[in-house]
Amino acid sequence: MLASRALAVWLTVQALSEISYLPEVLHSSVHYFRYEATSHTDMGYLDYMRHYYLIRSAFLVVRIIGFSLMARWIYKGGADIVELLSPSEPEADSIQK
Repeated sequence: MLASRALAVWLTVQALSEISYLPEVLHSSVHYFRYEATSHTDMGYLDYMRHYYLIRSAFLVVRIIGFSLMARWIYKGGADIVELLSPSEPEADSIQK
């Protein structure tokens, strides 16, 4: 129980850490989506940066949600968490075969 709670707290801290990057990524995304290209060369760079920050934002949100869901699942505990954190010993018959 103690190990699962400690792991859940660590995952929650990771999720909160990822949340701290959200304002910077969103600010940069808004900057490039509002920016108007003045030449054809600028358009290529602008498209690249728009896609870069779109992908970065999406994966950041996925990490936040993933860490949060894993923390919730592990905090609740249960038989599957016990098996995950301390797998059962293989039976003696299977070792001798």
